[in-house]
Amino acid sequence: MNKSCSIFFYEGWLGIAPTVINLATTLAKIGYTVIIFARKQSDFIHPNNLDEKIIVVELQQPKIVLDLNNILFRLKLGSITYFISLIAFGIQAFLWNFKQDKEQLNRQISVGVDTNGSIIAWIESWILKSRLVYLSLELTVESRFGKIDKIRLFLEHFSFKKSSCVLIQDEDRFKHLCAQNKYQHPQVFYLPNTVISNITVSHNNYFREIFKLSEEKYPYLVTHAGMLSDDVCAEEVVTAFNDISSKFALIYHTSKKSSLDEPYIKFLREINSRNLFLSLNPLPYEEIYQVFDASNIGLVFYKEVDENFTNIAKASGKLSAYLQHGKPVIMSNLESLVEFNNKYNFGRVIQDITSSKEFESILEDILANYDFYSQNAKKCFEKEFMFDGKIEPFLKFMCSESFSLT
Repeated sequence: MNKSCSIFFYEGWLGIAPTVINLATTLAKIGYTVIIFARKQSDFIHPNNLDEKIIVVELQQPKIVLDLNNILFRLKLGSITYFISLIAFGIQAFLWNFKQDKEQLNRQISVGVDTNGSIIAWIESWILKSRLVYLSLELTVESRFGKIDKIRLFLEHFSFKKSSCVLIQDEDRFKHLCAQNKYQHPQVFYLPNTVISNITVSHNNYFREIFKLSEEKYPYLVTHAGMLSDDVCAEEVVTAFNDISSKFALIYHTSKKSSLDEPYIKFLREINSRNLFLSLNPLPYEEIYQVFDASNIGLVFYKEVDENFTNIAKASGKLSAYLQHGKPVIMSNLESLVEFNNKYNFGRVIQDITSSKEFESILEDILANYDFYSQNAKKCFEKEFMFDGKIEPFLKFMCSESFSLT
């Protein structure tokens, strides 16, 4: 009997979701056919070389749904459009399912990612009698749901309670998730947000090549990978770097395709035309290691805008990637980051991101003690972010009598 698993990832940014890719890859290696239903996102790149037993089904929102949502927005009923789009996604996924042969429908596991994915996964688990798994990548922020849209929150609470287990990054985020869903879930497994890559010694430097940066002019490359917005203190950092030593190049590598013509990017370039370089073409998942391999020092900055950033230490993909590559990190003074760094000493916390003087002092300290911070970064990664070791308890749970999948 063939074993199969569904993963419902409504948000669709699969190429920057290591936890989803790693989970799917692990299940494929132990014999599961894994179907990932993901909303089509043209700004993000899907992985190129997934296991042959992993099927990615991209679902594009139908024109009739787009037209209906436009009408609802004009009627000031925009809140309900999120639920309508979710219904359309679910219908498309189920239609794809039922077009397959019966062997393909022998679904043992239904994994739902966050609010939207968990709702669809719960419905599938009820129809196909599969085991429901709740996978948390982003914590639900209740204030973002309008009055009409609260139905999604209600359904998420229900699917969370019905799930056999929860997969999440760390204990603090789990506590918040349980409080948000008004239920203390009895079964949880902690999975790190880690890009699994075979790190080899590279003879090329990605950023030096694309920007033609000489080591003589810019001996040190300081990078920030991921989103480019005020939420990651971009304006403050770009401004501060205007007045630091010319030997440092500040590089932003975006997770989604962007353009130099975008207003915010124009704004940043106006602030700093001296040592700011913008890498606006995201790399495929299999090549993202080049960003971190090319860096000397990594930046991990978040503002305390909501619960996702407050408890970011184990959930930050860029942090785990810098640590994996042994790169010292400068980070904002969020409590979760401060505590994590106090434990492992893989970098420095900056108190005033707007201060060029403090920035340069920290940069010089890291250069003077580079091996110390680099070795601690690798130790932290090995202790906290090794995916293979962290997923073992979940696999044992799957194979136990209480979660028989055969």
